[in-house]
Amino acid sequence: MEQDERNTIDTNTTDNESFTSVTNTTSNKNKSPVEQQNSPNYRLLYEFKKLSELMIRGLYVIPSFNSIHEWHCVLFIRNRIYRSAIIRFLVVIPDDFPDSCPSVKFLTPMYHPLIGSEGEIDLSHQFSDWTSEKYMIAHVLCYIKSIFHNPDKYNYPPLNQDAYNLMKNNPDNFQKRVSEYVEDSIKNVYDNPQDSAIYFTKEWKDKNQWENTKKQILKQDKGIIDQISEYSSKLKDFFNK
Repeated sequence: MEQDERNTIDTNTTDNESFTSVTNTTSNKNKSPVEQQNSPNYRLLYEFKKLSELMIRGLYVIPSFNSIHEWHCVLFIRNRIYRSAIIRFLVVIPDDFPDSCPSVKFLTPMYHPLIGSEGEIDLSHQFSDWTSEKYMIAHVLCYIKSIFHNPDKYNYPPLNQDAYNLMKNNPDNFQKRVSEYVEDSIKNVYDNPQDSAIYFTKEWKDKNQWENTKKQILKQDKGIIDQISEYSSKLKDFFNK
C-alpha cells in the first residue's frame, strides 16, 4: 500500500494506552471552550495530529481530499475471530462537531452483529453521553477496533440479527461465515473505492506510469496539504497563547 508519512501510526503501544492517552488529551486545562467551539476545523486538525501520537495498532487514517469532515480509514485485524481482515470505513464528522458524535460507515462488507447490511453502525449506545470535553474521534476509532476483537462484548441491539443469532447459538458456523467475509476483504483489497484517500496498489512495473501517477496524486494532495499546513500553523499559535 502506498502511504504518505503523515498517515503512519506507530504500533508499539497497547490499545489501553491509546485510550488513556485520548482521555488525558481531552482534559486540556488551557483550552478556550468558546474559541474552540467556534473553530471546529482547528479541533479536527488537532485531533488528526494527535492520532499519530496515540498509536492505535493497525489503523490508518487520512482526511478526504475533498473535505476534512470525512476521514478515510483502513483497519488491519491481527488476531482473534476477524484475524487478517482488511476493513475500509469512513468517519463522517458533522458540521456541529465536537458537540455531536461522528458517524461511521463501513465500505468493506463484514459479517458482524453490530454492522447493518449497508455498512451502518449505531454509535449512540456506546457514546450516549457524548460531549466535546469527554470524547474525541480517537475514542470512536478505538471502539470500532474493539468490536472486531470482542464481537460479543457489547450487548447492544443488533443491526444484523442473523449474525447475532449465529454468534450466540452456533459459534462454529458464525466463525465460518466471518472467515468467508475476511477472505473476501483480502481478495478485494485492490478494489479501491472512488475518491478514496488511501489506495492499495500492486507493484509498479512501469516506472514512467508510476512517475505520472505520482504527479497526479501530488497535484490532488496539494489542496488538502496546504489546508492542513494553514490550520496547523494557526492551531499552533492558538495553543501557544
